[in-house]
Amino acid sequence: MSTTPKFSKQTLEFLKKASRQKKPDWLDKNREEFETLIRFPLQHLAAQIAKRLRPHAPGYHFPLKGLGRIKRTTTSAQEYGTFYKGYVSFTITRPSPSRFDHNPSVFFMINSHDGEGDEVILAGGLYMPSSRQLKSIRERISVDPTPFERLFRSSPFASRFRDGFSDERTATRPPRGFDPAHSHIHWLKLQGFYVWRSYSVKEYSSAGFAEIVAKDAQQILRLNELLDGALGPQISNLYVPRVVDQEKFVLPKHEF
Repeated sequence: MSTTPKFSKQTLEFLKKASRQKKPDWLDKNREEFETLIRFPLQHLAAQIAKRLRPHAPGYHFPLKGLGRIKRTTTSAQEYGTFYKGYVSFTITRPSPSRFDHNPSVFFMINSHDGEGDEVILAGGLYMPSSRQLKSIRERISVDPTPFERLFRSSPFASRFRDGFSDERTATRPPRGFDPAHSHIHWLKLQGFYVWRSYSVKEYSSAGFAEIVAKDAQQILRLNELLDGALGPQISNLYVPRVVDQEKFVLPKHEF
């Protein structure tokens, strides 16, 4: 009888150990542990998320191959001084034809070096919008913030992302052209429109963790739909296979 692949505290310990390695063949000697603690659980998680979300996420790319790669590129290894990363992640999004505009996404990460107890996280929305996207979202909110308010008050969403938009990326001053006295100036000052949550050891080490994350990710799709509406027709539903750079969409306290 096969068992469900699971993360554990040992997953974080393995990643921490990996991030200190200065020999390129270290992973070859620890392959079995790597697959048990990281690769297989990550593949299972990604597959379960894809299974639940794909019917509701047309055009989204669900990465299922190459997950769990922790070996750095030669250039990156020279920069950081070690051959392996202390984190794993994957991004679910619609590929964008633009170099500057990004589509709303769903992001999962395990970062063994987080010092605030948020080693395992799920995030979603638009972390780093272009200046044009930022203006479009702000204009939509300034005219009618009701759809976002309604979403953040809904029980399925609020129970998972109770703080709504993260305020970690906020401008110090009101953006030009917007009323400083606007009732939602705290949203208009945001430089990224995303939500995130972390998971406890009990949650991420449970056999049902993939189902928990899949349900949370489904709520993020509701936010992404509102952001799509604010951004307008430039969102591309065209599927263009590409490798998502796992080091670009990371919360501020995590390594880029």
